[in-house]
Amino acid sequence: MIINQEVKKWATDLHIFLHKAELYLPTSKSADEFVGQVFSNFEEKPQFLSNEEAEEMLHELWSAYKEGRLD
Repeated sequence: MIINQEVKKWATDLHIFLHKAELYLPTSKSADEFVGQVFSNFEEKPQFLSNEEAEEMLHELWSAYKEGRLD
C-alpha cells in the first residue's frame, strides 16, 4: 500500500496529539473539562484540524476512556 508522505505526517501528528491528550483523562471529571484542559495546556493542535474537529475527536477519546475501550 502506497501512502502519501503528507498523509503519513498527518496520521503521526494526530497520533501524537491524542496520545498526549490521554494524560489529562484521569484528572478530568467531564468531557468538557477534558477538552478544556487539553486546549489550555497544548501549545498547538495538528494544523490540519479545525478547533471543532479537534474538540469532536477529544470528546470521542473521552467516551472511549469512560467506556473502557482504551485498555
